[in-house]
Amino acid sequence: MSLWQQYLDKKAAVEGGMYFPRQAAADLGVSEGALMADAPDSVYLGSRIRELVLRLETLGEVLSVVRNDAAVHEKIGVYEHVTLTARTGLALNVGGLDLRFFLHNWHHALAITLVMGDKTMRSIQFFDEYGVNIEKVFMRDDAKLGAWQALIDEFASTGKPEFLPAPEVSVTVPEPLSPERELAFQERWNELKDVHHFGGMLETFNIDRQQAYRHAPAGQTRLLDRTVWEKVLLEAQANQFEIMVFVGNRGLVQIQTGKVHNVVRSHGYLNVLDVKVPEEGFDLHIRDTEIVETWVVRRPISEGYVTCIEGFDKNRQTVVQIFGRREEGNDEMQSWHQFTDGLLAG
Repeated sequence: MSLWQQYLDKKAAVEGGMYFPRQAAADLGVSEGALMADAPDSVYLGSRIRELVLRLETLGEVLSVVRNDAAVHEKIGVYEHVTLTARTGLALNVGGLDLRFFLHNWHHALAITLVMGDKTMRSIQFFDEYGVNIEKVFMRDDAKLGAWQALIDEFASTGKPEFLPAPEVSVTVPEPLSPERELAFQERWNELKDVHHFGGMLETFNIDRQQAYRHAPAGQTRLLDRTVWEKVLLEAQANQFEIMVFVGNRGLVQIQTGKVHNVVRSHGYLNVLDVKVPEEGFDLHIRDTEIVETWVVRRPISEGYVTCIEGFDKNRQTVVQIFGRREEGNDEMQSWHQFTDGLLAG
C-alpha cells in the first residue's frame, strides 16, 4: 500500500478529519516531503529554488503557510518585492507577505494538486534536505491557472526527491556566564543601538537567546507563564493596537503586521482566525503546550526600545515572537510599551 493511501486511510479513521500530512508522516515514520511526493498528482519541481521563488509572483494572490512544531502562520498576499542572495533573502511587504529567507536550507520543491470533494487545492511546497516542510504556497486565483501550468512546465523534473535521514537532535545548553562576563554582557546590552546587532553579541559571548535572557540587565527580561500568549492576543483584540507576529523554521520566517479580531481556542490550539478579515488575511495557530519557555524581552535601540514576547520549544529554538508594531526609525507604540511594562514588572 502506498504511503499516500496509508495517510488517507488514517485520515478517514480520525473523527472530524483533523489529521494533517505533518502528523501522518511522523506516525508513518517518514518525512512529510516523502509523503507529499507520493501523492498521486504530485510533480517534482527539482532544486532550482531561487529561480522558482522569484517566479511565484506570477501566481497572483496566494496563501503562504509557514510552521514549526508549536505554531502555524497563514497569510494571504502576493509574492512580491523579493530579493534573494545565494543564502538569504527577504520580501518586504509590511501587512502582506513579509518574509525572511534562509535559502541554504531549501532543497526540494513539489507542485501538488489535491481534489477534496468538489474543491481542488493547488500548492507549491518547499522542503529541506530531510523532507521537513519549509513553506506551502496555495493558489487562490483560478485566473492564474495558466501561470501555474507554466511553472510546472518549466521546472518539472523526473523522479522524486531524495531526502536525507533525519539527524538526531542534540540540544546543548550553554554554560552560564561568570560574574565578570555577565557584567560585560550587561554593559553591551545597555549599549545596543540596533536590535539586529543582538545576534552578533550572542556570538561574542557564546550563549544562546535563553541563556542571554537570564543574564540580561535587571528589569529587561522576565520569564513568564505560557498563559501570556492568550493574554497578549486578547489584549490586542480588546484594544485594537497593531502587533507583529513572527513564526519561522530553519528556512523561512513569516511576519504578520496588523490588528487582531478573532481569538479562539480549539483543537488544542490558541488561534487567531482573521483570514477572512480583508485587511488582515491572517490565521495563527499556537500549540502553547509545546512552548517550554516564554520570555518578555526589552532591548534598547537608537530610538527607544524594542520589546517582544518570545517562545521557545524543547530544542531551545524560537518558535513564535510577538512585537508591537514599530516603524523603522521610531520607538515602539506607547500602548505596547505600557502593556509590556506590566509583564516586566510581574
